[in-house]
Amino acid sequence: MRRGFFRQIFALAVLVGVIIAAGALLERTVLGRVAHEVDALFSVPRTGTVAQAPIVIGAPHAAGLPTPMVLGYYEGGAGGAGYKTLEQDAHLLSGIVPDWYTIWANGAITGQPDERVLQYARDHSLWVFALVQQNQYGGQVLGPLLESPLSSRRAMESMLALCETEGFDGINLDFEGVPPKDRQDYTSFVGQLASLLHRYGYYLTLSVPAETQDEPGNSWTGAYDYRALGKEADLVMVMAYDQHYAGGSAGPIDSTAWVQQVANFSARTIPPRRVVLGIPLYGYDWGGSSTAQGLSFAAYRQLALQHGESPSAQDLVYWQDGVRHIAYYAGLSDFESKIRLASSYGLRGIVLWRLGLEDPSIWSYLNGP
Repeated sequence: MRRGFFRQIFALAVLVGVIIAAGALLERTVLGRVAHEVDALFSVPRTGTVAQAPIVIGAPHAAGLPTPMVLGYYEGGAGGAGYKTLEQDAHLLSGIVPDWYTIWANGAITGQPDERVLQYARDHSLWVFALVQQNQYGGQVLGPLLESPLSSRRAMESMLALCETEGFDGINLDFEGVPPKDRQDYTSFVGQLASLLHRYGYYLTLSVPAETQDEPGNSWTGAYDYRALGKEADLVMVMAYDQHYAGGSAGPIDSTAWVQQVANFSARTIPPRRVVLGIPLYGYDWGGSSTAQGLSFAAYRQLALQHGESPSAQDLVYWQDGVRHIAYYAGLSDFESKIRLASSYGLRGIVLWRLGLEDPSIWSYLNGP
């Protein structure tokens, strides 16, 4: 695991207080150099002077990461289904991406790590990329954040501080719903954050929505310039799922034909060794409400058996209380096809969303004969 360097350079640390949305307050002791380097990142040299660049003491861009990688998104703390998977199958994972932090329009970050999970990851030499997300309010938060230099600066300072204080290997940026008009602002934010993290040996990874072509005007994917982002981030985790999403019509979540289009476009626009293919470990059950219900493999299996169907079937149609339901859950054969796609396109690896929801047989497959 990488750690921040020169921690003893400053005799005094500064306490960074951050105003938190929703009335919460996150306080962390941050090394003085964090704020100093963010200042340097945003400073404009005066006429006739040259700004002194920080010394690069970290790993070069995208270097040092293993190939292939098997990563898992992780939610919650110790004791849940995700932790049980971690205990049983950590030897098959390269690292985890714990979903512990939320970012707000003013650049503040809320959330707490689970120290037991972190210690387990350290003890098993797993890479840990802290997921900093905003997928609840989308553009309402991300638009103002990206358009404000002050808020962007505060956000970068806070993310570097997380790596310094908690010992993360880097950050996973999961900004969902960025308005298409902020495409350039998002790209610029990613470039500046990558530059800052790289100076100290930390990595920047991105979670981005799946695309089959570049559509700058698309309301969901337009803000994500794959080609530009692939030049800045160490890993781009392409979320190749929700082909049919909870709020839409019923259908496959990640049909192999669609995922192949996603993988093909990703590999053509981003260096393949920086692309990580996202694979879902969940299913959906449409019917009875406007939004589908999420399903773990265990829940899908129970549903299938209850209605006299095989759990290995990818889809299930049944009636309950007079309402027609359609449930989808991709089986092991579909999982295998995604692995083959990642390999055939020379991608860096896969990332699973999320640990604890899976069909246990995937681990036997990953373990090999």
